[in-house]
Amino acid sequence: MQLDESKCEHQTMSLFGDVPKSASQPIKTSGKAEIFFDGGCLGNPGQKYGSFQVKLDGKEIVKRSRVDFGFGTNNEAEFNSLKLALDEADAWFQEKAIELKSLSLVIETDSTIVRNRLVVKNVILKKYPSSQRMFALANECLGIMNQFEKFQVIWKGRANNVERFGH
Repeated sequence: MQLDESKCEHQTMSLFGDVPKSASQPIKTSGKAEIFFDGGCLGNPGQKYGSFQVKLDGKEIVKRSRVDFGFGTNNEAEFNSLKLALDEADAWFQEKAIELKSLSLVIETDSTIVRNRLVVKNVILKKYPSSQRMFALANECLGIMNQFEKFQVIWKGRANNVERFGH
């Protein structure tokens, strides 16, 4: 009797008990990513903290609340929050096989300093010691933001972030 291999099912086995994983399927998207973030500190300078939320096509994909960023200024905390949001969003998109260049990015902030450094002019102001750190943080953020098809940074009042994050 001859075995008909077309009727046999094959299953990969492991001596270690782990189950082989199938490759994740890319998800379909209309292409709009949104980042909402807020940073602050207790004292200025003081203990920095921040929160963020990332949405894809209106659905939350990543969120962090009250992350500790160490000692620094309020403006640095804002950039730290945005940078962490961008890093975690980028990792999520890579995991789901979504290319950043296929997405438009909308960033909402209540900080005019953050907005201006990202879309107007990012400069080092010699009379402020923290200006060089903020310049570097803005450049790190812009490095990721420029990988998207396009991006815009929108300023909205503080009330939106208080409602969203509670701080």
